Amino acid sequence: MSAESLRLPHEYRVATARIGGLAFTILLLSFGALLPLWSDKEFAPSTKGFGSLLILGLCLLVVVAAARAATVVTAEGVKVRGMVRRRHLAWSEIREFRKEPNPNAHMGRGAPEFFTYAHRHDGRKVQLPYVDDKHVVVDREVARLLALLEEHRGAAG
Repeated sequence: MSAESLRLPHEYRVATARIGGLAFTILLLSFGALLPLWSDKEFAPSTKGFGSLLILGLCLLVVVAAARAATVVTAEGVKVRGMVRRRHLAWSEIREFRKEPNPNAHMGRGAPEFFTYAHRHDGRKVQLPYVDDKHVVVDREVARLLALLEEHRGAAG
């Protein structure tokens, strides 16, 4: 497989339709969390308002973080932007890319069966967001990433 089939830079991101579905689901769940707060007569209106803002703010934070998460492949390496953490892996740090089964795939419908990881030379691995079987054809993308790794490893060495 030629690395040419993957133009650089290339981003793996969640589809906009999926973010809309996530936002809708979180909105419903937040109303479920707010119902006991608002139905309890013991809480002051200011406490109810503050609690509501806190819950809705956290829900909004989750939706925005999921939308911003991405795997970006560049000529310099792979940038991983998770929901909380950002990492940059230079090509020289990466030993290989590998598809691995999701141990929690059985927990919910819609969960990916396979994730893709960048395995580093120090033995650690980094999950690549949205390089899973719900967003891409994993085997094809792993082959492309391995071809890019070989190409950039050869250029550096």
